[in-house]
Amino acid sequence: MPVKLYIAAILVAALAIVAPSAASAQTPASYRTQLNRLCRGYTAKFRADQNAMQTATKTRDWKAFGFALGHYLGLALAQDKQIERTPVPAAMRTQMTPILRLLRTADGYAALALRKAATGDSRGMIAELDKISRLTRSLNGRLDRAGLRDCGSNQS
Repeated sequence: MPVKLYIAAILVAALAIVAPSAASAQTPASYRTQLNRLCRGYTAKFRADQNAMQTATKTRDWKAFGFALGHYLGLALAQDKQIERTPVPAAMRTQMTPILRLLRTADGYAALALRKAATGDSRGMIAELDKISRLTRSLNGRLDRAGLRDCGSNQS
């Protein structure tokens, strides 16, 4: 009886090791399709927040501007987390690793901008937003070259 238990434990451990690699075995085409679909789902929400920020700027409604900006950053963080969690096919790892690193960096700046805004540090928040803006320029091109146009320039 104990031998069967050991064999079962070994099989469970082997499956735990093989299952994640099988999940990342999707093709580059299916990976691109999955992520582009994900990003398209966020694009309308981002555009609505951008429009709300433009309207708030014209009407000098800074409270509405802050709400729209905070919502926009929250959406960006949620989208990026989903992108970062999606297993990358082996054929795309070299190309996607620096992109995912940039996303994580931008996420750190976005989270810090939200924290600074919550504490009333508007200059600190703007500094973090400037960092995100500089990163986004190179990030969009990289996403486009990876075939993730709906996550890159189509979303900006």
